[in-house]
Amino acid sequence: MSVVVVGAGCIGGWVGGRLAAAGVPVTLIGRQTLQAAVARGGLVAETLGGDQARLGPGAPPVSLDASPCQDAELIIVSVKSGATQEAGALVRRHAPPGTPVLSLQNGLRNPERLEALLPDHPVIAGMVSFNVVWGDLPSGGVYLRQTTSGPIAIAQDAPPQVLLWMQQCGVHVHASANMRGVQWAKLILNLNNAVNALSGLPLKAELSDRGYRRVLAAAMREAWTVLDAAGVKPEPIGRMRPRLAPKILPLPDFWFRLIAAPMIKIDPEARSSMADDVARGRRTEVQDINGEVVRLGADVGVPTPVNAHLVKLVEGIEGPGSPRLSPDALWPS
Repeated sequence: MSVVVVGAGCIGGWVGGRLAAAGVPVTLIGRQTLQAAVARGGLVAETLGGDQARLGPGAPPVSLDASPCQDAELIIVSVKSGATQEAGALVRRHAPPGTPVLSLQNGLRNPERLEALLPDHPVIAGMVSFNVVWGDLPSGGVYLRQTTSGPIAIAQDAPPQVLLWMQQCGVHVHASANMRGVQWAKLILNLNNAVNALSGLPLKAELSDRGYRRVLAAAMREAWTVLDAAGVKPEPIGRMRPRLAPKILPLPDFWFRLIAAPMIKIDPEARSSMADDVARGRRTEVQDINGEVVRLGADVGVPTPVNAHLVKLVEGIEGPGSPRLSPDALWPS
């Protein structure tokens, strides 16, 4: 049984590395930098608890094109939302009809985008609820480290083999009959991605600042108002409860640390994926996260000024690197 990961960045590389170390034949489709690094020094994929999956030089194999999809029995798509169209076209070109495709992506619409692009393939909705950071090994290889807690969520009707494979990653697998609800729950938490990217701080430092937490709480309150008006019910995942977050975040620092510490563990170096994109001058997923709240708000007649302002600020960043804005600058005027 073979797995191909299309878009082997932090999440895709981590999942692929964990599967490969568990004995699943895995090929990563990624950039030349990944290929060169893995060839030099292999790959380590570490869980938040410190369990390391170690692979030696050249493992897992990394391809610069999607031709390995022709022999895959499962294709995992883990590209950013803006690259879903391209990833779907590659799968359609190379994979035989009937090959299952698992979407492990942020946002709400990527499984549907893949279904439209791949009518001859079963598409499985999935979601990784935690962050992974990329580092370098002394050997020159790739060090991928889980930095926040949470499960991998997979649609309950996924083929049993897919669920079994994901369980070999070493983290809890949540089989859900309400993946849209799971996606919305993750999206609410991901509203912090824009705040983190604009602050220029690691996640732990940003969330230790009550000013940034107050902005995030306001963005989340907007999202909940919109979802309640639309009749959408997010499904809590892991130990995080998105409904409680807007109430806990604005608390004074002492009470926030006391209450929130058991709910989530954050590595001191962790940053959001959007912060990584901003640092590299890449296109972000802000339209697929905060922008979804703005669009649904417009549909149901609920104003969303905080999320709209965060979208505007992220899309207005010029060049690579965070603008390092203060909490006051994140509020709409």
